Amino acid sequence: MFDTTAEIQAQLRSGEDGLAEFKEVRLGKRSVISPNAEAFAGELVAFANAEGGALLLGVDDDGAVQGLPEADFGTVERWVADVAANGCDPPIRPLIRKARLPDAQGRDVPILVVEVKRSLFVHATAAGRWLVRVGSTKRMLTTQELPRLFQQRGRAFVFDEQPVMTATEDDLDRGALERFFGTPEIPWSELLHKTRVLAKDDDGVDRPTVAALLTFSEDPAGHLLSAKIETGVYRREQLDSEDLVHAQTFTGPVTKQIAEAVSFVDRYMMRPATKTAAGRIDFPQYAIVAVREAVVNAVAHRDYSLYGAKIRLFLFSDRLELYSPGALPNTLTLEDMAYRVFTRNQLLVNFLSRMDSERTGGAYLESRGEGVRRILEESEKLSGRRPEYRLLGEELLLTIWAQTSPHEKSS
Repeated sequence: MFDTTAEIQAQLRSGEDGLAEFKEVRLGKRSVISPNAEAFAGELVAFANAEGGALLLGVDDDGAVQGLPEADFGTVERWVADVAANGCDPPIRPLIRKARLPDAQGRDVPILVVEVKRSLFVHATAAGRWLVRVGSTKRMLTTQELPRLFQQRGRAFVFDEQPVMTATEDDLDRGALERFFGTPEIPWSELLHKTRVLAKDDDGVDRPTVAALLTFSEDPAGHLLSAKIETGVYRREQLDSEDLVHAQTFTGPVTKQIAEAVSFVDRYMMRPATKTAAGRIDFPQYAIVAVREAVVNAVAHRDYSLYGAKIRLFLFSDRLELYSPGALPNTLTLEDMAYRVFTRNQLLVNFLSRMDSERTGGAYLESRGEGVRRILEESEKLSGRRPEYRLLGEELLLTIWAQTSPHEKSS
């Protein structure tokens, strides 16, 4: 969008429209004083909630180039980045670049091009205004439009197959892709498009899909803030910071997150033991096969369209709690979860079902519809208490009870 000087000048002659907004900039002693930060956030939000667009800073409403002071260019750039990060909810990541154009006197002066992509998410300003770009203006979303836009962006279409607008093919690990696909019989680019690893954005640019970024990128959280697992170990039975023994956050491709989260539980759960004539008998708190299944399910089936909502896994003295973002899809209920197959992220599930775990040697998702039953049955067999699923708004909580220590039983 507006990649050349000629394209920018053509837009200036045409005036503002659904893809372009012009902004004069006035500076105070320390920062930008005009436009107002909230108003500028509104422009960013309006473009992100529509089809994207660009703001040209250093240009008046009529398209006349005013330019920005060379000495203050960095100040303006930092201000734009701050408004995008802190004045928009969720934050927006625009492409900010410099261009040079002649002003009315023919002098070559710098302007700032702030490009906003159509977002995967629905954005509001920090003041709570939900805006959308319509032609050369912006307006508030109506009470009917807002839920519809949420559906379009995060629910009604297959979210994990959507292109991630801030990512490029370079964000994918080529080695991981080659190990996964082997030697293809068709051209590499064609293969990546047919398998939905790549998808074209509205400008025809190849972008990794959400599922591909989660599976084949070393840093998916760099583009999808929610792509991580937060863990903690607590000394007693309450979520109290004073009882926190250890905390860790796992990032990277989802296969790495799964392996590290399961190893975390394996490392920090208690293993009291007794000695008999036959030898030592361990009493681990949790069936690790059930824990692994629970973590895989959370990663594979959580709702990635909930911006910034992480998977959370906590160990207490008497239980394990696993929080997975997203309500139950379609007509699924807590009561029939163990007996029905549900897949929110079909493409991600497809990738995981074809990848082998180093821990088990088998696929991360080996069968459909048995995971929840395995969690319930294996855990109940060990502890004597059936795990519990609960819905907490837009979050699914699984509680797995710890096996009681034999020393507690005997006392």
